[in-house]
Amino acid sequence: MNQQLEFANREDLLQVNAGLISQFQRRLQAKRFRATENDNSKLEYMKALTEAVRVQNEVLASAELDDIKAEIEKLKGC
Repeated sequence: MNQQLEFANREDLLQVNAGLISQFQRRLQAKRFRATENDNSKLEYMKALTEAVRVQNEVLASAELDDIKAEIEKLKGC
């Protein structure tokens, strides 16, 4: 996950979330789980990214609702 993250739409958010899930799955499906010294830091960054994805999803949802409201008002005016 070293690429620039884009949160322009919900599909982008789902891709970021899928990447996080894949990382967790790979780590947990190993034959033997060994904690590393960087696990805590990486987990904190993943938590921060997850929160950013959640907030961006809320912003996108709000923008979509505003668009729907504007369209309804436009249709009422016809």
